[in-house]
Amino acid sequence: MRHSLRICCLMFGLSVWSVIQASEPGEPARQPKPAVALSEAARTTPEASSPPTLWIIPHTHWEGAVFKTREEYLEIGLPHILTVLNLLRTHPDYRFVLDQVAYVKPFLERYPEEAPEFRKFVSEGRLEIVGANDVMLDVNIPSGESWVRQALYGKGYYKRELGVDVRVGWALDTFGHHAQMPQLLKQAGYDSYWFQRGVHVDDTPSEFLWEGIDGTKIPAFWLPLGYGLLYPSPTNLFDFSAGVRELWESLGRYSRWPNRVALAGADVIDPEAALPSMVHEFNHERNQPFLLRFGVPTDFESIVVQRAERPVIGGELNPVFQGTYSNRAEIKQWMRRLERILTTAEKLSALRAWLNPPADTQNLARAWEPVLFNQAHDLTSGTMVDKVYADTIRGYEFAKSLGDEMVEADLSAIASRIDTSASGAAAGEAIPVVVFNSLGWPRTDIAQVRIGFSESGVSSVRMMDPSGQNIPVQVVDAQKYPEGGIKDATVAFIARDVQAMGYALYQAVPEKLQPPRGRMAAEPAPVSGHESASTERQDTSSIENEYYRATLDLWTGALTRLELKSSSGAWDVIGASPANVVAEEQDGGDFWELYGTLNGARFTAMTRKHGLPTPGRSHLSDEWVGGSGVTEVGPVWAQFQISHPFGSGRFRTRVRLYRGIQRVDIETQVLNNDKFVRYRMLVPTSISSGKRFDEIPFGSVERPTAQEFPAQNWIDWSDGAKGVALLNRGLPGNNVADGTLILSLMRSAMISAYPFFGGYEPGVSSDLGLELGEERTFDYALVPHLGSWQEAGVYRAGLEFNNPLIARTVARHAGTLPQRWGLLELSPANVVTSALKMGEDSGVILRVYEAAGKPTPGVRIKLTHRALSASEVNLLEQPIQKLNPQGDSLSFDLRPYEIKTFRIELSKLN
Repeated sequence: MRHSLRICCLMFGLSVWSVIQASEPGEPARQPKPAVALSEAARTTPEASSPPTLWIIPHTHWEGAVFKTREEYLEIGLPHILTVLNLLRTHPDYRFVLDQVAYVKPFLERYPEEAPEFRKFVSEGRLEIVGANDVMLDVNIPSGESWVRQALYGKGYYKRELGVDVRVGWALDTFGHHAQMPQLLKQAGYDSYWFQRGVHVDDTPSEFLWEGIDGTKIPAFWLPLGYGLLYPSPTNLFDFSAGVRELWESLGRYSRWPNRVALAGADVIDPEAALPSMVHEFNHERNQPFLLRFGVPTDFESIVVQRAERPVIGGELNPVFQGTYSNRAEIKQWMRRLERILTTAEKLSALRAWLNPPADTQNLARAWEPVLFNQAHDLTSGTMVDKVYADTIRGYEFAKSLGDEMVEADLSAIASRIDTSASGAAAGEAIPVVVFNSLGWPRTDIAQVRIGFSESGVSSVRMMDPSGQNIPVQVVDAQKYPEGGIKDATVAFIARDVQAMGYALYQAVPEKLQPPRGRMAAEPAPVSGHESASTERQDTSSIENEYYRATLDLWTGALTRLELKSSSGAWDVIGASPANVVAEEQDGGDFWELYGTLNGARFTAMTRKHGLPTPGRSHLSDEWVGGSGVTEVGPVWAQFQISHPFGSGRFRTRVRLYRGIQRVDIETQVLNNDKFVRYRMLVPTSISSGKRFDEIPFGSVERPTAQEFPAQNWIDWSDGAKGVALLNRGLPGNNVADGTLILSLMRSAMISAYPFFGGYEPGVSSDLGLELGEERTFDYALVPHLGSWQEAGVYRAGLEFNNPLIARTVARHAGTLPQRWGLLELSPANVVTSALKMGEDSGVILRVYEAAGKPTPGVRIKLTHRALSASEVNLLEQPIQKLNPQGDSLSFDLRPYEIKTFRIELSKLN
């Protein structure tokens, strides 16, 4: 008997029959490794005295959207739940597992007549709900706060609708798992984690304790043969028995215990009606070496928990399918943008509610759901077909529209309570500008605001800070009246020390030229005076601020020198080769793999090295010239810009240094006209030997070099004395090789070498993934620093880059709030706020975490206003313990990378 390899949609699971007998004709079948003998302790456990049992957990993996749209998969998948109910009704020993809310919720809504029996089987424990997220999400690329919203949404729905507290974490098809998952799972009320991909060695035991970076441990259940077992099942006892016996032996490579587990099912499939009969027949045959038994995950977990010996495995389970970090790159950028908009809307809604006007939480829930759905592992990874890609973008556009409306409405409500009136000679003409800081510490950063003037003759704009002092201002772009005055303009300035989760009020004052008496109006002065340099007289030029001096090639755009200024002298950050150079490389990979096509049976972490671009297979952006490079120095920033051909496409870049900001901001555009290539941005450093740290949700990990991993907002390369951080906005593919920081920008790829199976059909296109004729924009920044990344506060820099200050013009009026205000003060600096939102039930939820990996006793949160009550809660906002705030302050300790969440009742502002 020989069955061909089966790739079950995006889970790529192997059927048991192909796992066991996948040798080619004429070759001997692969022999499984013998099971390890039980230790003395194992032989004395209750488990060892019971009959050997293979637990079969039937399931179906609903894909959400990948080869078909969300609605198309629902049309296929919802009737499968009807089959489940029929099998549960017909076979008392049968069990089944369901997971995603996006699958179960439509069933209960569209089949209300089936809901009572569905609930009955759930209450009996025969139909077990696991996972409890909206979808089976990618956990590496979305933010940590997104994962919390998934748990709040999913577990909340199942608790309300089914009365179930879901305790089983379920990530069967997820492409790798970061090292904060154990803590997140525990704090969200999960007792276990079932997964398929990412262990580092193939002889990893199938059941172990997974330890995260904060020390939290959680029971983990690895599926070493996949989750697509026992499908399709033979319908005769001879073949079924032979296959199940070999499955038992194959599982023995990974478990030495007499109880083993196998998941029966595949992607978007109808449960097999014949399987219960085959299990019954197998168990009634004489001399079977073990029993078959249907169960649900908690059945098997209750046996494993009795084991005295469970190995502890620490760290992350990454990387897996590295091509997914940069294909369809705009999907990742959309995700990061929406995470920022919606968490900002949450913060503003909480502040608005404290000020008494009611906040719009209904639209928040409506805006979050499309974002949560789009975080499904295949959608985040960009491995979908084109029609699903279009649906994904539409979902993000809908969420953005709602999110933007909420941000504007809440900002207006808060601003209505601020005293925005101005004093002095310019009071009648001044335009109030409120600058809001969504982060949990005071910050100085660039702010931009759009201002219009109905009167002609405005030649420039003067900006006053909250104390009434004039500050530098720069007009970015302007529309003018025919006579030359400014009609509409974007104005930029540096907003200093904007308070934590608070605001500062600035005043924009229009300046007019007074024409000489008896003459016509004079020509307005330039809106922002500046110096410039170009290839007209020189080949290189420099820009600088208090922290850095950058030298650039005006012909190619390459950053040839970047000096970090310090009291001990300047340090040239750049190595032997120039930086901010983009490499176009031959790739040839599909959506999943770099430089190769998918091997769906890959359940261990990737180890292939991906170093610097290979000569002969790549071209660099500085091989082309345009001569259009120019540097400009203005009152707020100094910048360099260039645009020139790049192979058959085009390369544009802009490098900016802001006065008073320790960050080098870069915006790069790439127009692609080539198939099966990838683009990576290179920053060679002068640090030859260092350590690489990448940000993961709520923390960071040290990672090996010359491998691409998914990073959140930053990656850092340091030798302890000095270092360079590379910040990104929605560009997760990061690497370090030979002292060079590498950021993946985009790939030209499509589905190839994939069988027509699991919804993938002839004629279904993925060609948009080739990115032909697309010009994409990428935002990233460099932060060279002295000392370690912890001392430099790189974690704060990454959040600041991804959460720009928000500036809006408002009306002049009296108010009860001052011109400068913030909600809280938090110390020390290595403790970071990650969320402020209205509680699911009551109060305000504030979440913090330790970001530098060091124990931190005596953390202090000082609130601007008195806390009526406070309690520590878990990620589901369920109480852990009551706290005793000392007036306006809370104090507590944090372990390295520990997360803490608080519910606070603030005294209302009258």
